[in-house]
Amino acid sequence: MLNRWIARMCIGLTLLGGGLLATPSWAVNEHTQLAVSAYVNITVPAIARLKPYIDKSASDRANALATTGITETTCVAPTTESISAGEHFAEGAGNLCQALIAWMQNEDIFTCSRVKFSGIDFAHTEPVDATIAKLHKSEGIVSTRLQLQKAAGCATKTVAYWGPRLLDLVDWLSASVSNVGELQAPSGGGAAPTQKAFEYAVFQCHLAYNADENAKSAVTDAADDACYAMNYLFEHKALDACRTLDRSITKAVSMGACDPLAAQADQLSHKLAQRFGGLNCGMVIATAKVDEDDAKARQLAAATPPPPPSQPAPKPYEKRNAIVNEINAETQSFNNSLEVAQRWFDRGEDYEACGYYQQALAGLRKLETLYSDLNRETGNSDYNAKSREMKDQQVIVLDGYGDMCMEAERRLY
Repeated sequence: MLNRWIARMCIGLTLLGGGLLATPSWAVNEHTQLAVSAYVNITVPAIARLKPYIDKSASDRANALATTGITETTCVAPTTESISAGEHFAEGAGNLCQALIAWMQNEDIFTCSRVKFSGIDFAHTEPVDATIAKLHKSEGIVSTRLQLQKAAGCATKTVAYWGPRLLDLVDWLSASVSNVGELQAPSGGGAAPTQKAFEYAVFQCHLAYNADENAKSAVTDAADDACYAMNYLFEHKALDACRTLDRSITKAVSMGACDPLAAQADQLSHKLAQRFGGLNCGMVIATAKVDEDDAKARQLAAATPPPPPSQPAPKPYEKRNAIVNEINAETQSFNNSLEVAQRWFDRGEDYEACGYYQQALAGLRKLETLYSDLNRETGNSDYNAKSREMKDQQVIVLDGYGDMCMEAERRLY
C-alpha cells in the first residue's frame, strides 16, 4: 500500500556541520514498540469488543456502539503506528477495526473498503513482531475479518449494487452545495451538512467507485468525476468544477450498451447538464481558454531576459555551504510533498496525491544532483554514495505510485 511506502520514504535527512546523519536504529525500534503497544492495548480489545455484534441487526449494532466507548477514530492512531513500523498484521487489524466501527453504524461502503485493505495486509508473509503474530492467531483476527466480510456482503456486492449507491451520493452532494459554493440543506426543512460530512461523502464516492474491481462502468466513472466537481464547487474553484462536469457528461453520454448501468446514464447526464448550464460553464470554460491563449502569447512574445551580472569569485567554503543549504531546503520540501500527498491519499483522492508524489520525485532528482555537486566540491566519496542513494529512491517512488497515477490520470481524462 502507498501509505506504507510513504512511511518508508520519509527519510528526514539532516545536515550537521556539512555531514549527514543516518536514521538511528533506536528510532526504528521505537516505532515497533509503539505499534505493538497500540495493537495490544487498543486494536485487539476494540475488535474483541465489537466482534459479538457483527451478525446483529443494524439497530442492535447502532445501539451497542454507544455503550462501548469506541469512537470513529479509536483505531486510526494504532493503524498509523503500524504503518510507521512496517507491521502489516497490525496495520490490517487496524483496518479491520475501522471496518467494524463503520459496520456498527451500518455504513457498508467504508466497511467493505477497509475489509479489502485488511485482506491485502494479512496476505503478507514477511516476519512480524512475535507479540503481534501470537495475538493475530490466538484472537482469530483473520476469521473475524471473514465473518465481517460475509455479514456485510462485501464479496457478493458488485457494481450493480455500488453504482446506485454512488449515484445517490452524487445527488446528495449536488443538492448540498449551491452554485456559489455554499453548503445548503439538501431537502426542504433540513439542515445544511457540515464540511466534514460533505468531504466524507466525496470520499465515499471514490470508495464506491472502486468497490468492484472486476466490473467497471462508464456511468460510475462519470459519477465519480461528478462528485469531485461538486467538491471543486464547494472549494470555490468554478473553472475546475466546470471542466470536471464537462468530462463527466462526456463519459455518461458515451457509455456503451453493455455498460452494467446503461439504464441510469440518461438520467445522470441530464442532471449534470442542468448543473453545467446553471453554472454557465460554457462561458466559464471559453473565457478561461481565451485567457490561457493570451498568456501563452505574451510568454512567447516576451523578450529574452538579459544575462545575470557576473558574480565575484566565491570565498573559501562558500560554494560548499551553499550546496549544503540547498540540500537542507530541498529535503524539507521533499518531506513536505510526501506529507501532503499522504493527506490527499487518505482522503481517497489519488489524482491530487499524484501531483505531490511527482513533486517528491522531482525533489529526489534535485538531491541526486546536489550530492554529486557536493562530492566534486569536497572530494568526499560519501556524498557520491548519497547521490546514488537518491537515484535508487527514485525507482522506489516510481514503483510505489506509478501505476496508481496512470490509472488516476486515465480516469480524469
